[in-house]
Amino acid sequence: MSLTPTQKKKIRAAITDYCIRAEAARLNRGYSQRRPGLGYGLEPEHVQIDDCSMFDSKVIYWAGHKTKILLPDPLGYGFSGYGNTETMQEHLKHAAPIDKYLVGDIALWGPNSWDTHHTAICRKAGTRKTAIFTSHGHQSSRFSADAPEPVTLATFPQHLIGVYRLPELR
Repeated sequence: MSLTPTQKKKIRAAITDYCIRAEAARLNRGYSQRRPGLGYGLEPEHVQIDDCSMFDSKVIYWAGHKTKILLPDPLGYGFSGYGNTETMQEHLKHAAPIDKYLVGDIALWGPNSWDTHHTAICRKAGTRKTAIFTSHGHQSSRFSADAPEPVTLATFPQHLIGVYRLPELR
């Protein structure tokens, strides 16, 4: 599916809106890796429990349904509540251009390319230092934040595997 520039702009605005609202309502959101994940379509301020990959999937779902421009699940499971960073990595094949990150780009972190530990979604376009990604929780106890918060690629304390773009948003 090829989207027009206007459709991409609408999707990106909905992604930004969801992420900013989820960050503001971070006290309503908890962390769990349970599957299936629940709550697709809930307002970002509603009480929800997610992990990082489920959060990204919900953001894409929300943007698609708010704009009536449906996108595929970045987890590869059709918004069923299943999948994780590993299935995301299998599904996302298009690398975003380095230092030209756009809203909706998805970052993956981990020790190496076959062992992912974390993901976040871009909510403000920019470079490695200026793009802002919304990060929701982390499976490692080394990270204190377990609810949506802004991060940059330059400051996240783990090895960046890559940043990927959904084909529809290329």
